[in-house]
Amino acid sequence: MRINDPNELKIFKSIIDEYSNCFYERDIKRLKKLYVSDGDIIYFDNHADCDSIDLEDHIKKVGDFFRAGNIEELTSEDFVVFQHGQGACMLIKYRYPSHPTPCVRTTYYLELHDDQWKIRHIHCSFDPNE
Repeated sequence: MRINDPNELKIFKSIIDEYSNCFYERDIKRLKKLYVSDGDIIYFDNHADCDSIDLEDHIKKVGDFFRAGNIEELTSEDFVVFQHGQGACMLIKYRYPSHPTPCVRTTYYLELHDDQWKIRHIHCSFDPNE
């Protein structure tokens, strides 16, 4: 079911904010804590050679990016959350200030583990409709 309650949306928005801040601050340890602890994740990126099929590989690639990459503070729009039981899907569009079009459509799949929402899957792709 789609979440419309502003107080419930704040919970999920705080996850997005924390995720983004981990990138802006290049904090790999904090980032890793946002994912499920079993390490069984899938990450599809909007850049070549950045996809991962487990957390270890993903963290390695992000760590390499933190050491050498240019990180821009993205703008976001169209934040939507669906929740059913212990699973949730967050959808958001991001824009790079240096290249705002096309936007990056991003889907996060979360699971509730010990009363904490954790990331199981992320899919990022440039919007082919823009």
